[in-house]
Amino acid sequence: MDALRTTFEQHLAAALPGVEITLERPKSGELGDLAFPCFRAAKQLGKNPMQLSQELAAGIRIDGAALVAAGPYLNLKLAPETRAAAVLGAILQAPGDQPFGSRRANGRKVIVEYSSPNIAKLFTIGHLRSTMIGHALAQLHQFLGWEVTRLNHLGDWGTQFGTLLAAYTRWAQDGNADLEADFDWADPAPEKRRTPLFRLFQLYVRFHAEEENDPAMRDEGRAWFRRLEEGDPEARRLWAWFRKISLKEFQRIYDRLGVAFDTLEQGEAFYEDQLVPTMDLLEQAGLLVEGDKGARIVNLEDVGIATPCLVQKGDGTSIYATRDLAAALYRKQAYAFDRCLYVVGTDQVLHFQQLFAVLNKLDPWFHGRMLHTPFGMVKLPEGKMSTRKGNVIFLEDVLDEARERVAAIIQEKNPDLADREAVAELLGMGAVVFFDAMNDRVKPITFTWDRVIALDGDTGPYVQYAHARILSVLRKAGGDWAAKAQAGAAQGPCLPFPLAPLPADLGGLAAPEAQALLFELAGLPVAITAAAEGCMATPLARQLVTLARTFSGFYTNCPILAPDNTHEVREARLALCVATARALRQGLYLMGIQAPEEM
Repeated sequence: MDALRTTFEQHLAAALPGVEITLERPKSGELGDLAFPCFRAAKQLGKNPMQLSQELAAGIRIDGAALVAAGPYLNLKLAPETRAAAVLGAILQAPGDQPFGSRRANGRKVIVEYSSPNIAKLFTIGHLRSTMIGHALAQLHQFLGWEVTRLNHLGDWGTQFGTLLAAYTRWAQDGNADLEADFDWADPAPEKRRTPLFRLFQLYVRFHAEEENDPAMRDEGRAWFRRLEEGDPEARRLWAWFRKISLKEFQRIYDRLGVAFDTLEQGEAFYEDQLVPTMDLLEQAGLLVEGDKGARIVNLEDVGIATPCLVQKGDGTSIYATRDLAAALYRKQAYAFDRCLYVVGTDQVLHFQQLFAVLNKLDPWFHGRMLHTPFGMVKLPEGKMSTRKGNVIFLEDVLDEARERVAAIIQEKNPDLADREAVAELLGMGAVVFFDAMNDRVKPITFTWDRVIALDGDTGPYVQYAHARILSVLRKAGGDWAAKAQAGAAQGPCLPFPLAPLPADLGGLAAPEAQALLFELAGLPVAITAAAEGCMATPLARQLVTLARTFSGFYTNCPILAPDNTHEVREARLALCVATARALRQGLYLMGIQAPEEM
């Protein structure tokens, strides 16, 4: 398909010297496989777009394809067998180290910072967005040839830990056993599994509830954070303990989600010894000015940002902007990145505008390399969730509920399914993760059980079912057909499928439903690239739904194992099944979702 695109571009360049050539993908295979919009070229040449399209259609010849003028568009439409050979060849015969749609190393480096939970707090459904959006972006960039560094910028420093220390010393003075008494990490009961962090969470919520009637408590929290920054032994001991039990719990959740990072140690506290040097650099650059009550700020009015960037409070303690500045300076030296993505909610838009503006003033090297990838918050029907107020939905409760609902459906419809619990887990996970990906990244999501757990329509289980149905067909076909559809050992974000032969006769794929499926398969690399460039998995999720739906039409209207099929028709249609299963499996994998072999 890449060769076809290149050929089309070369013919257009020869016919239109000096004109920028940009190709698009038509909305359906009936229109064509590639399209050249003639608007810009026609304006440059002083012609009518429709006239130019007709002239190009009459003057360009490409073997195996027809050039069709469709109004102001020039469409390239492959002959059915040419389309089948091109698409199936690209999928079935892709080298093991370069699956369909992937790119070889391009020498560019990207940092993806995502998840970034605060220690001493349980994961809520809101954490799913940053975690899985970031995971998909890391997978997608690596798939497209980037060298990826996956960072979890843990919230393990700041005023909130002064609050927690104050709460703990007020109400939990019985020592470490107060949090971990009767606790068993292997206990499957949710109330046991989250006991240490849940107790810390309760302390945090209680403190904020009571400080509304006792403002002096806020000063108590600030004082504890000042002690923490000054190295007070007791403050450091408790903080380190909170961090240790938090990381153990976080890792269990990440293992369940199938998410991994290059390090969990570069949270906010990692940059503590770099805060003074960072302030010194800002001072030397002449950027620091004094704000209210002795605070230190950087004015940004000259770059159109009215609110100055606060980098040090009046009591001398740091703020997260200071730590983010230190982190960016460290990452420049450690990683020499080309791009740094911050997968953080939309409520931090101003913070990142300020951060990037200060970095650009401090060192022009950062210009154009930093990108905030905001996402909308997850809300409850009654409004925004708040950890301080305690009105949150815990992520693991959602995953458990999804698994149980799927398990009930399996029990009803396929009670003899092998490994029912494992299948229920990956389908439940798929439902939750895919639900998030189908939503536009920047828009808020209102959490309702019915929407999250839906197992039909534009959902993860619908796509997963399409994969399982194909594997069932291939098993019935006998031989090694099922093995051809499956992947070998996963390596990074790539699934090294074994090479599969291309049938000599592809006439069995001439039906409109087969051609429509081939067209949608060819659109997978486009969706992958769009997802990476737009920093959201939504284009990929929607393409997978379209693939699953289009396969259903093919399955219904083009009998695959019908006794009256010729051998050639059967082999061609089975090859298309293999290609579709591989595409679905690959796309789901990039999003962090597993493809079941049976359902």
